[in-house]
Amino acid sequence: MGENTVLGPQISRRTFMALSGLAGGCAALTGCSPKSPSKKEETSDKSFSPDAVTWSSCHVNCGSRCPLKVFVKDGTVVRIGNDNEGSDVFGPGEIYQMRSCVRGRTNRQRIYNDTRIQKPLRRVPGTKRGEGKYEEISWDEAISDIASTMKEIKEEYGNDAFYIQYGTGQLGGTVSKSWHPDKTMFARLMNLYGGYLRHYCDYSTGQITWELPLFNGDAWSNNEVTDLVNSKNIFLFGNNPANTRMSGSAMMYLITQVRQQNPDARIVVVDPHLSDTAVGVANQWVPIRPGTDVALVAGMIQHLLSAGKLDRDFIKEKFVGFFSDSFMEDVKAAEPKDASFMGFDKDGKLSIDQDMSYEAYLNGTGAYAGSGKKTPEWAATITGVPAATIRELADLYVDGPTATIQGWGPQRHSNGGNNTRSIALIAAITKNVGISGGGTGAREATGGVAYKVKTAIPTFPEKNSVDVCVSFFDWYRAIEDYRSMNDATWGVRHINEKGKTLYADEPGSITLKAPIKFIWNYASNVMMGQHADINECLRIYNLPDEKDSGVRMIVTVDCYLTPTALISDIILPGTTSFEEDDICTGGTAWTGFVCCESAAIKPLFEAKPVYEICTLIADKLGLKDEFTEGKSQLDWVKWSYEQGVEAGDDLPATFEEFKEKGLFKQTDTHDPAIAKQDKIATPSGKYEVFSKQAYNLSKQWDLTLGGYVPDDGRDQITGLPTYYDHFEGYNDPLRSEYPFQLIGHHGKTRTHSSYGNVAWMSSVAPQQCWINEKDAAALGIEQDDQVIVSTERGRTQLSAKVTQRIMPGVVSIPQGAWYDPASRDAATLGDKSVLDKGGCISVLTSMRPTPISKGNGVHSNLCKIEKA
Repeated sequence: MGENTVLGPQISRRTFMALSGLAGGCAALTGCSPKSPSKKEETSDKSFSPDAVTWSSCHVNCGSRCPLKVFVKDGTVVRIGNDNEGSDVFGPGEIYQMRSCVRGRTNRQRIYNDTRIQKPLRRVPGTKRGEGKYEEISWDEAISDIASTMKEIKEEYGNDAFYIQYGTGQLGGTVSKSWHPDKTMFARLMNLYGGYLRHYCDYSTGQITWELPLFNGDAWSNNEVTDLVNSKNIFLFGNNPANTRMSGSAMMYLITQVRQQNPDARIVVVDPHLSDTAVGVANQWVPIRPGTDVALVAGMIQHLLSAGKLDRDFIKEKFVGFFSDSFMEDVKAAEPKDASFMGFDKDGKLSIDQDMSYEAYLNGTGAYAGSGKKTPEWAATITGVPAATIRELADLYVDGPTATIQGWGPQRHSNGGNNTRSIALIAAITKNVGISGGGTGAREATGGVAYKVKTAIPTFPEKNSVDVCVSFFDWYRAIEDYRSMNDATWGVRHINEKGKTLYADEPGSITLKAPIKFIWNYASNVMMGQHADINECLRIYNLPDEKDSGVRMIVTVDCYLTPTALISDIILPGTTSFEEDDICTGGTAWTGFVCCESAAIKPLFEAKPVYEICTLIADKLGLKDEFTEGKSQLDWVKWSYEQGVEAGDDLPATFEEFKEKGLFKQTDTHDPAIAKQDKIATPSGKYEVFSKQAYNLSKQWDLTLGGYVPDDGRDQITGLPTYYDHFEGYNDPLRSEYPFQLIGHHGKTRTHSSYGNVAWMSSVAPQQCWINEKDAAALGIEQDDQVIVSTERGRTQLSAKVTQRIMPGVVSIPQGAWYDPASRDAATLGDKSVLDKGGCISVLTSMRPTPISKGNGVHSNLCKIEKA
């Protein structure tokens, strides 16, 4: 057992080398130090003679999964290349190159990184989670400790006490995948062991997943992005693919092609900041105050309705809840039929006796009497968008075809569900759904020609004995007070024997049976990165292990010593995708690919693939034969390939040929898909402008979450997608103390927190707080000044980006930076006064769940800024 070592997310080179000695000598590190290629290597491919070239791919969560070519010399990865096979021509029937972005090309710096975990580590007894004090232990000691704790917890609490954390750091593989958690090796292991507490939805789409269907029954369908060549107008609401999906095989490449092929299209970006997408392809940037999209849409529709530019007969035929004269009849049609819909009113008690139609809302009549007309002038005072611009935007919608694509930013506000419903409403009500060049208002569909190889191995969900699930965002409450969690407070839901999520017949009837006592954390930095309010998280993670609260064991399996790893009890070193065999699929437009990934190098240090780790644990639990079915990881890769061949994939006759070549691509000449929405999966079968599901929930649910948050009216569930003064929005009184609206955005240098430890990337675009030049001048802040951004929850320090590319009164911090506290002292751990030096926005954001989805409204924050 090694001596105790204090570890942090930015380990010094000296510490790294010292640990490498403990791991078996510096010889194990041959070639591990990231080094720039020599001038000769950079400029002359003829002089470069690798020992081997293998295929892999980028497994991070941007949506692309780009193939990567790996060059090996003397057992070391010396270069990462991209896909240079196929045509450079984009179009139907062309197998074009799936070129990766600059992030993927820096993977050598991830393989040989100072933050690589080298040996199993155990938190030093008596220290707190987050102090970062660990001791080295053997693999057998680590696995035995984990297995014995699992047995204790199962005997004491049952399988309801186990939780698999959300994580997307290893997304794209088949055997090694970390998302969806229910498809991982830990799901396979835990289901064989009796099951675990599952979660619904994810950090990307928390509200759009559950609340867009309240309007149109579907959160996902939209026209394929290649159809934008047929659009006269294109609206991008909070969508910035130039940063989020910037590779040659994803959305930004496609939309760039659209701009070239449809140069007359008017592309409008509605966003608080002038994104790289807006700079690159848009004609018009409409800066809007965060969280006010719903008011913008109301002003647009009021203008169109008063000007006689909407088809009233079409609305009466296809929509419910819009007009006053049919409202009561519409409400009856929109009543949830059973518990497969939200807000099921089993006893039929929740009747409505007043006009709550959208027409009444726009006119300020009926239930909205006294609220005034929702004119463009009204919307302008809320959104900051001039009334004339609002009218102009509205008129574009009826001068189509007009495509509407919303990113996942507008729905990540405390009123995000209403934002997302509204954006879809303006698309549908202007008759732009179901036509070429139009769209539904959901996120873009990128197309692709899929292979049929399996992208996950069986995980036996039918063996999971736990029949409830929690929101991806409010699992933390189950550590502290699981007894307060039911369907009417924290959104707990039931899973039936077929795996379908159901809602309650009676409010409060679906409850948790045990606290979360054990957390599997695989390839995930969520718990101290993507989740909110890091200081509050630290308090919760360090609650004492008692009968009804406190987590007993957190196990992290990762390649890197992330901030989340440093709140774990056991840390196990995992392999990168370049150190194991796996299979990956992807594609966009008219091309699809499958990549048979071969280990380019042996696992560094004592790292092991997740399949091997789970096999070791399964052996200790007496489940090894069931878990492996006698197969190695490579056997499962072969199984995935064989499943594709049996299903008709055009692939080589033998697996050996498949593995040898590595990358396969296919194409077709399909017409871009058009989302028709002929059958709408709402209770009425129509577009529900007024959702009786949502109205019923507003009467059934306790929005204080059982007293967890105040009854301040900042959380509302509304039948219509109306604007209200939401939590830490523009009209929150807290602005008198914290005057700026703070949002997060995706930068180019990271995918969430992945690549956050790559020096090359951070040197190109350092972590900076975007602030408007007028606001900066008033505060005496200049470009690159160090600033401290504070909310009620914490403080973080980073440099300032003084720019005109963000509207006054709003600041933005790129999400995903690694938390780096100025102190890890046990006495102040989790104190909101402790300064984060990493520029991590999650120190500042709120854990307050959103009203319906119980999701992450983490773009709604009020902050103040001062020079450091």
